Amino acid sequence: MSNETIAAGTVAIVKVGRNEVEVTVVERLGDGWKVKSNSSGREFKVRAIERVVSSQPNVAEIGQAPVLVTAAATGNAEETAEPPRPPVAPVAVPGAVTPESAPESGAQVTAKKLSLLDAAAQVLKKSRVPMSSKEIVGKAIAAGLWSPTAAKTPEQSLYSAMFREIRDKSNSRFKKSVEHKGSFEYNR
Repeated sequence: MSNETIAAGTVAIVKVGRNEVEVTVVERLGDGWKVKSNSSGREFKVRAIERVVSSQPNVAEIGQAPVLVTAAATGNAEETAEPPRPPVAPVAVPGAVTPESAPESGAQVTAKKLSLLDAAAQVLKKSRVPMSSKEIVGKAIAAGLWSPTAAKTPEQSLYSAMFREIRDKSNSRFKKSVEHKGSFEYNR
């Protein structure tokens, strides 16, 4: 199929950056096509079409004879889009909590995970002795207050976060230890 035969309603694949996007051709322009993304519904212009998926334009039946509905014929670009789909009924999953229903009594609600900084505050509050950021991270993991992420140096991130809190907040949860260099204490 040559580029001249690509008409409104044709479903095609176009390149957007590195991605291939399935689109429906809305209209032919002088230097390309105006297309509408089938996934997002956004309209944009393209200069090249990678390949045609379906060359069958959208057709609306009037009586017995199929009639092609195009943007040029109606003056409305919305009519070249896919026909509306019937609504899909939600599927009920036994035991699932939906926004309309309250959780069953006795249902276990998972607690929100603590950030490393909040976990450090709890560790220092319980220990009452100065600790380095490396020791705090180890105790937080051992106590199950925080679980390691993909971060390579959580102790360095914690160290800088604790310093930022000391610097920026007037009632910081942490203070630098006077006795042990590089250690922190819970600010009582």
